[in-house]
Amino acid sequence: MKENLLDILRISTYYPRKLIDFCLYNIYLKHRNNWDQIKQFSNRPIMIVGNGPSLNSTPLHLLDKSYVSIGMNKINLLFNKSTWRPDIITCVNGLVIKQNKDFFNQTNIILIVPVKAIYLGVKPRKNILFVKLKDQEKVETDIERHLTTGCTVTFSALQVAAYLNPTRVGIVGVDHSFKVTKGTNYDIRKFEGDDINHFSKDYFKNQYWGVPDLEGSEKLYELAKAHFTSKNISITDYTINGKLQIFVKGEFESLCVSNTNFSNNLD
Repeated sequence: MKENLLDILRISTYYPRKLIDFCLYNIYLKHRNNWDQIKQFSNRPIMIVGNGPSLNSTPLHLLDKSYVSIGMNKINLLFNKSTWRPDIITCVNGLVIKQNKDFFNQTNIILIVPVKAIYLGVKPRKNILFVKLKDQEKVETDIERHLTTGCTVTFSALQVAAYLNPTRVGIVGVDHSFKVTKGTNYDIRKFEGDDINHFSKDYFKNQYWGVPDLEGSEKLYELAKAHFTSKNISITDYTINGKLQIFVKGEFESLCVSNTNFSNNLD
């Protein structure tokens, strides 16, 4: 019953929330954003780090330091397993923002979150960049204007990468495989028991999540591929045993500082 009420509430409050976001952004947040703090990462290779179980076999701490790392959602749950840290974290899903607000309110990592994060409990700070969300399937290269949404946060991260005009783009930890016991695409459901779909069993354990849409995600990845190809920017999927077939595949080992230290275990 609660799941149905959440779905109804999300749909029925759509336009009022959009109006509030518009006013809050233009009156207050737009002038607070300091975009220079991420522009320092422009014209460098970028690694987009997903949240799939394969991260448990990916030694991110060995990733070449020339890469700018963009993490997503609850990537901080990996921090007790690895010394690696992302340069940027983006999160656009309201459920995840609310669930992870304690971390967002204490981290010094640069955060890119939507306006609604404020009334979901995230306090404005210097390291937080608030963005307007726009519902369309398009790679938006100027995220200072708005960030387009989709059925996967990875699409948002790809737009952050596009904004930074990278020399090349890599993807890791995007397993593109979910075991769903109930619900259809976009439904809000409670995940019962340990989370087997992410690198941490606590990721959505006994919490609400939006049922993933793999087919819809693939359409968005095709858009991202077309964008980067048009800019002569290579995009490579380094996910270990990933199921996504949109991008050229690569071996994560080739990106490590020292291949002789490569291990299938996190430090």
